[in-house]
Amino acid sequence: MESSESETISGQAAPANGQPTGASVPAALHALRPRRVGGIALVAGVAAGLASWLAGELAGGVYQPRLVEVGFGMGVTLTMPTVATQNQADFQNATLTFAIIGGVTGLTMGLAGGLAGRSFLRGTIVGFVALVVGGLAGGWASRALVPLFFRRFVPDTNDLLSPILIHSGIWSAIAAAAGLAFAAGIGRRRRWPAAVGGACLGAILATVLFHLLGAWLFPDSGSTRAIAGSPMVRLQAILAVTVLIAAGAARGVLGRRTASASAVAGP
Repeated sequence: MESSESETISGQAAPANGQPTGASVPAALHALRPRRVGGIALVAGVAAGLASWLAGELAGGVYQPRLVEVGFGMGVTLTMPTVATQNQADFQNATLTFAIIGGVTGLTMGLAGGLAGRSFLRGTIVGFVALVVGGLAGGWASRALVPLFFRRFVPDTNDLLSPILIHSGIWSAIAAAAGLAFAAGIGRRRRWPAAVGGACLGAILATVLFHLLGAWLFPDSGSTRAIAGSPMVRLQAILAVTVLIAAGAARGVLGRRTASASAVAGP
């Protein structure tokens, strides 16, 4: 009887065709189902986009341009913003907006990673760390790149390359923090570089798609500015970026090996 049971167990562990069964697949791989991880990431991307947009709209216009007395001759003097003070206010508002998006996206992706990796505590810790890191990444990238809209770049709907390059740099900084948060939250240290790379690639792709479609569908929305002039266009831009960041991060975390092993393990 014991011999028969041993043969049965051995047969299950090493079948004749050499293909691994569910029992032979490492337990860690069972925790990462591609559909589950991808679904959680995409929901997190949508949530991050909506929350970021709402917070950005509530914080919009916090910085107002400084009023300066401008003389027009004949004793006529008006107090009004100048181009310089308006640009300064736009720069500060854009920096705040991107910092909010970076922080919210980092928090959401960290929590999503913990949920996908079945560790709420780890996801919470990573999420709140990513809230700070993502906010700093978005803010610092904005401080470095947004001035290019005012110093070297004249907004022109016919020039898409300049805003694509500038926005890609800002979104990629946010994506790097979000991708790292998702991989850390899910508990896949070896997949950190792939998650960051996938998230950055998603951010760049979203930027290109947004500007191409924006120039075609919403030519008067100011999509080539640091922050688009229309609330709905801003929502579309943020959603496109956060969703593709999430998709890229999930793809990077899963990788080909995990996906193949999960397929072998079965549903």
